Amino acid sequence: MPQTSTVDTVKTIIDKQLNFAVHGHELRPDDELWALGMTSLNCVGLMLAIEHTFEIELPDGVLNEATFRSVNAIASAVDGVLHARQA
Repeated sequence: MPQTSTVDTVKTIIDKQLNFAVHGHELRPDDELWALGMTSLNCVGLMLAIEHTFEIELPDGVLNEATFRSVNAIASAVDGVLHARQA
């Protein structure tokens, strides 16, 4: 069985947290989440869901608006933490 990619998992979490699909928006990996209406409160919930799902703690250095701007940006931060843990 193929393993789900980080990008796919992050996209699923964002869809659940921000309900884009309910509003008819098909989220793409480079969509600007802030421009689509994400708030700082949504972002905190998203961060907690990401940490819980991947069983990681995002370092303070990546807890910023740029990291949470898109699916790809979040997935990159997650992959960085996962790779550092394996090293």
